Amino acid sequence: MNVSSSISKVATNKPQRRSGKGKMSSYGRRGGGRGKRGNNGAGGNNNAGTKGGRNLSEEEGKIAGFAEDAVHKQGLCVEILAGGFVQSYVDFFYLMHRPDPNPDPNRPEMADAEIQVSPEDMTFIKEKLITAESARRQGDTNIVFESYSALARYFQDAQDSKTGIYFYEKCLEIARLTSDLLGEIRANNNLGLAHARLNDIDTALGFHEKQYELTKGGDDNLRSALDEEAKTAGFELVKMYQKKAEAVENVSSNNGDKDIDEAIKYHEKCLNAAKVTGHAQTIGAASYRLGRAHVINGNATGAIGFLEAYLQSCMKAKDLEGQGEACSALAAAHQALDDTDEAVKNLQKHLEIAKQTDKLAAQAEACCNLGVIYNRRGEFDKAVHFFERNFETTRSIVASGKSSRKIVDKARVNLGMARGNAQQNSYMNVINYDLSALLLWKNRRLNFGSGNKK
Repeated sequence: MNVSSSISKVATNKPQRRSGKGKMSSYGRRGGGRGKRGNNGAGGNNNAGTKGGRNLSEEEGKIAGFAEDAVHKQGLCVEILAGGFVQSYVDFFYLMHRPDPNPDPNRPEMADAEIQVSPEDMTFIKEKLITAESARRQGDTNIVFESYSALARYFQDAQDSKTGIYFYEKCLEIARLTSDLLGEIRANNNLGLAHARLNDIDTALGFHEKQYELTKGGDDNLRSALDEEAKTAGFELVKMYQKKAEAVENVSSNNGDKDIDEAIKYHEKCLNAAKVTGHAQTIGAASYRLGRAHVINGNATGAIGFLEAYLQSCMKAKDLEGQGEACSALAAAHQALDDTDEAVKNLQKHLEIAKQTDKLAAQAEACCNLGVIYNRRGEFDKAVHFFERNFETTRSIVASGKSSRKIVDKARVNLGMARGNAQQNSYMNVINYDLSALLLWKNRRLNFGSGNKK
């Protein structure tokens, strides 16, 4: 991009307004407003200010302050033009007169109001613009890059991501023109982060993918630095791929569609990116998410390896909560394969860990799942035991105010069904093994199950 095209971009690529904290205003980030504006400035007092020996009202103080800022702004514009910095003037003029990107939501009438910038911020912006343009004329692209980076960071901090992106794009332009590989990598990273803040995940993902791709090039002298940049890209890609996978899963869930092949593809990319980082816990967490996705998609066999990898990662990190999650997921996978012995083994580990970590919800979940398995296996006494524990635990959870009574109602139903199955089992045992006792009970109305077994 040459100077003329850059001027055009400033005029056409105006950042959009958005709400948020930390906006540039007349009481801005770098030093705030002046005390004479009263309680509206960072260094003010309770007086609105004075003029001609009389006290000003609060509104008059604001107006006077804005007028002073306007004079200061005009003076800086004159300085920039007098120095012959045409591009800096164009950029500065737009930045000082654009709509406030963070309007006060409590004052809708000010939605289209011009941004108010403190004198300190005006001076900072002017100096960086002039430094960048001067360095560009002299061919010192490093200073150009650093000046635009400083401006980009400033606007990012001020919650003005669109303007921050504009200056990061300038950084990327300079890096490409000068074949500055590390600069290009870092500019792509910054652009990815900036777009992520705007929740533009697809665009952010594109920049981070380019960032990682660039780390594969370069000469041997840069290899160490490039490897570190690759790890940085890997961490950001993990976040982006995870968000994409979650978005697909949410759509599938809302539509009642359990076919999440697309989500699995993103989870696989997430795991590959995690491996680039070399961070064991990040790799483990990505393995866990991929394993869970396979279980949901009906591929329990394919899930087990990933879930076991996550379990091993958590054990090395001594992450008890993570171990519990892994055991619970492994139990679900084995149960889907009708391997109830392995399912029970993992659920018992899950329950033990939940007791160690004092996680009542996890204890309730493990007991409920164990009750379900034992009930299906016809081991009704064990089913009753675990459903009773589930019932008591859910009561404790509700008593603590951490859940509604719905979980208690569900636990009560499960317990009632298990007890009914257990009684039915006892009844059938009497019929099969002690029919004479049953007849005797009927005649004498003795307690059910009394009599001697033959």
